[in-house]
Amino acid sequence: TDPLTQVWNRRAFDKEITKIYNSNKGILFNALILADIDRFKDINDRFGHPVGDRIIQIIAEIFQTSIRGDMFVARTGGEEFALIVEGASEDTTFEIAERIRTLIEQTPFTSSQTGTNYGTVTVSMGICMASEAESPEDLYTKADRALYRSKVGGRNRVTRHSAMAGRAGKSWLLYKKD
Repeated sequence: TDPLTQVWNRRAFDKEITKIYNSNKGILFNALILADIDRFKDINDRFGHPVGDRIIQIIAEIFQTSIRGDMFVARTGGEEFALIVEGASEDTTFEIAERIRTLIEQTPFTSSQTGTNYGTVTVSMGICMASEAESPEDLYTKADRALYRSKVGGRNRVTRHSAMAGRAGKSWLLYKKD
């Protein structure tokens, strides 16, 4: 368990994704969603690490309260989260990611002590269906590429990896924040 957020940590995530991928190999309806807090370094630089830590905790809470009990959420890095989705179609997986993205964007991040408003916090997300990957590592890599496309595409969006994009590992944007 991650001590800051009380969600699973990277080590538990690695074990779980390997277990799920290997036990359900070839099943179409398993997916990985990766999320990264946008401009998190700026938040830490401007408001300090205690505020950054609190924002990470709130985002972890949003993940936990927005998912079914059979889903697996982990903090995999400083401001990075992973969500393993089982038993959901590609469209449902996208809807889950989009719902979480929207909830985070709409959450007021303010100090309960001083009332300081820390501004809008957003996340970028990448999705890959397990059926599009050859291994747990490949699944993570493809979801990470989709996440990267969300970042370079303007942040605060959900992008999915597409097997139809070919061997170049391209991702297709499914949602663009206007």
